[in-house]
Amino acid sequence: MLVNEQTLVLREIDKDNFYAICQLSVKIEQQNHVDSNAISMAEASFSNHAWMKGIYLNETPVGFAMVEVCAEPNKFYLWRFMIDKNYQGLGLGRGAIELIVDELKTVFNASKLTTSVVPSETGPQKFYENVGFELTGKYVDDRELELKRLF
Repeated sequence: MLVNEQTLVLREIDKDNFYAICQLSVKIEQQNHVDSNAISMAEASFSNHAWMKGIYLNETPVGFAMVEVCAEPNKFYLWRFMIDKNYQGLGLGRGAIELIVDELKTVFNASKLTTSVVPSETGPQKFYENVGFELTGKYVDDRELELKRLF
């Protein structure tokens, strides 16, 4: 996907790039909305359903995504998503969501992606709504609002 004449892509995370992905971070005011990439990757090692990708702008890592993939019941949950603080506001988040959706459709025949947010003025709810997610009216863990995007 082209963004400002640069190529935005999803890449596998492996021994050669995991440290660079771990070094990415969000703005200070966003840190209570998403765990670090290192914690996310550690959690993924205990899950049979974690699908992780590094988000790259050309050869530069700029973000991270992790989806809980349960293809049999067609359940796809955006577990973690972040764009590094130095690359926010450039349209990369929107582009990365589109890449994630495209890959979930192609690889897993997915038709819906859900996520959740803690309600907050500085939280990501508006971002998700701006990229096509809608509130479901349900709560996750009794405190997070659930959002879904159909495709």
